Amino acid sequence: MLSLSKSLAPLRHKNYRLLFIAFVVSMLGDGVWLVALPWVAIELGGNSSDLAMVVGAESVGLISCVLIGGALADRYPRKAVIGWSYVAALAALATLAVIHVIGQLQVWQLVGAALVLGAAAAISGPASDAFTPDLLPEKDLHAANALESIVRSLAVRMVGPAVGGLLISLVDSFSIIVLNAVSFGIAAACIATITPLPGSAGQAGAEDAEGTPVPYREALRYLFNERWLWVLIVWSGLVLLLQSGPRQVLLPFVIHNDLSGGPRDYGMLIATTGIAAVVASFLIGSRKPPRDYPRWMLLAWTAGAAPLALMVFVPSFWILLPLGAMYGFFSTVGNVYWSTLVQTSVPNAVRGRVISIDWLGSLALVPLSAVLAGVSTNRTFVVWLFVLGGVLPVLLTLFTLRWVDLRVLRTDASPEEAVQSAEPEPAPATGLLS
Repeated sequence: MLSLSKSLAPLRHKNYRLLFIAFVVSMLGDGVWLVALPWVAIELGGNSSDLAMVVGAESVGLISCVLIGGALADRYPRKAVIGWSYVAALAALATLAVIHVIGQLQVWQLVGAALVLGAAAAISGPASDAFTPDLLPEKDLHAANALESIVRSLAVRMVGPAVGGLLISLVDSFSIIVLNAVSFGIAAACIATITPLPGSAGQAGAEDAEGTPVPYREALRYLFNERWLWVLIVWSGLVLLLQSGPRQVLLPFVIHNDLSGGPRDYGMLIATTGIAAVVASFLIGSRKPPRDYPRWMLLAWTAGAAPLALMVFVPSFWILLPLGAMYGFFSTVGNVYWSTLVQTSVPNAVRGRVISIDWLGSLALVPLSAVLAGVSTNRTFVVWLFVLGGVLPVLLTLFTLRWVDLRVLRTDASPEEAVQSAEPEPAPATGLLS
């Protein structure tokens, strides 16, 4: 049965409630900024190349700093890492606002600010994911991940862009910059009021049982000794290589050229995927995950990826909507299960770095996917990209299920027990989990 009380259970804990509010506010700010940024660049006289540089700078900041973010999350108090990353984003946006007031704002300054915002997200994201288990009992982690998925879908896909579009039509770009800066200020203030328990990773950094910080090489050794972990990170990176380009670059052209649609139709498709993601998050967040949910996680990801192969063949835009809903629903189920699995199965001493490596594995090939999607507009080439993008993930899943038996993961065990009960592979580095 669905249980609203179970879905909201993480919010009973004050510390997590503060982290959640910071997450909500920063996500809303990001959603507003996502829509407003192109218009800010246009107001400054920028062209499509200038906008590409701004967006690319944020991606560069994210990808180049994500491993640093994981290392900081394991070496220093996670509360401080998250808080100072928000302060850095606030400072970048406040600087833009001041420059705007004196009438000297230029596109290259937007590029610099975007670089800082990307770096701040790369540092705060893994630290926040690693911090959550420090603030909640394990039984509430699954519901917390579902709640955050709901917020991410609403803020980035629906509410944030809608508010951003409305504001940009009512006020000038200076107000949008200030609003996003204020959102980071509120988020930083929420983080500052968190009071993690003495001795937790959020208070003093992640260490091994002897109180010694774990070197990065030991974290990597742990990662590669856990076959299920690195295989699923590689799986995710390959699937995003196959799918992100067709979805983000080619799908708008399919809607325009093949289905005689326009921006409103594309927006409706994005909103549909967001609604499906919210429904999925609520459904699985209100229930306890099954014991073998790692296997269901991979199957859900695959079910979300497969519809891409059909999108290029649909005769009507309205048939595209249920395919988008399938993607939003099942990919969200997989993502929530994955977050829970990592938080409950990876030892605290290396959790931040493992999460950051997961982020890097997911993001590193996305630019290449966009480049591949832009190689040609030939119809046959586009069709093959969509078909391969939907079919190859299914084949990758069949290979993965044969090579890695996810059913052996004891999802009701502690991280240390889960490591020992996983596949009979080389033991983790001595001292890491002792």
